Amino acid sequence: MQRHGSPSRAGAVLSWIDRLFAPRWAGAWTLFRWLYVAVALITHVPRLLEIRDAYASDDLVIAMGLLPLANWVVLTPPAAYALWAIGIAGLVLLAIGGRVAKPGLVVWVVAMWLLLSAEAANIKAYDRLLAWQALPLLLAPIGERNLTAKWRSPFAYWVLVLLYVTMYAMTGWAKVLLEPHWLDGSVLAYTLVEMNFGGKPLGVWLSGHMALCRALGISTMIFECGFPVFVLIRKTNPWWLLAGVGFHLGILLTLHAGTLSLVVIAAYPVLLDAERARGWWARIAAPVTTAPLPA
Repeated sequence: MQRHGSPSRAGAVLSWIDRLFAPRWAGAWTLFRWLYVAVALITHVPRLLEIRDAYASDDLVIAMGLLPLANWVVLTPPAAYALWAIGIAGLVLLAIGGRVAKPGLVVWVVAMWLLLSAEAANIKAYDRLLAWQALPLLLAPIGERNLTAKWRSPFAYWVLVLLYVTMYAMTGWAKVLLEPHWLDGSVLAYTLVEMNFGGKPLGVWLSGHMALCRALGISTMIFECGFPVFVLIRKTNPWWLLAGVGFHLGILLTLHAGTLSLVVIAAYPVLLDAERARGWWARIAAPVTTAPLPA
């Protein structure tokens, strides 16, 4: 029985691997590239007004965290302004696309993190995610200008999936295992008025309605814990991503979390089931491509 069964099982495994790494429609990477540039600019441009206080101040130096460069180098204002400008230049190259897309991405990430080294342990979640998102972008075919009719290796897609699955699973299961008061809504109610993150009018109003906080807290746990499973199932994939859009827009409207919601959502087009995304794109593009030429 084992002699006849082993080849069959091996063949099934190989077939599953072939399906897993079969070429995927790559058009969504172009949209992700544009959205990444947009949210990176929204995040990075306002730093210009804070450079002297936040990134080039020699009277308060924090030399610990992920990138403790301040142990050796404290940025001067000219150096900090130069790094900010180099980051902008990198984003411009990434937006242009073609052969300069990936070099521009590298320039942006290096300049951004050298500038953020002054924040040390205070580097924000959205900045860390922008850096992590750069890895699948570097592996993806973002240098090609027209991907709407092309299929490419899904390796970069699976790297992005691993990033998002890990992110949501860690935050979701941390709530389940370590923060049981998410179930009664009290953690969410407190967060909405917390000094550093809360205080937005809608959030303050919401914090006074415990029934809503309880429902939203439970929904948050279900969404985050279920993401690693349901985003990979074709039938539930678009609905889970739609729930994610609502979830992150809720964060944007009720909490002071910077551009985190926008950074997270920027990659959603690639996470959408490729065949479904291609079908939607075909319906959107068809009226444009078939429109009669002006006389």
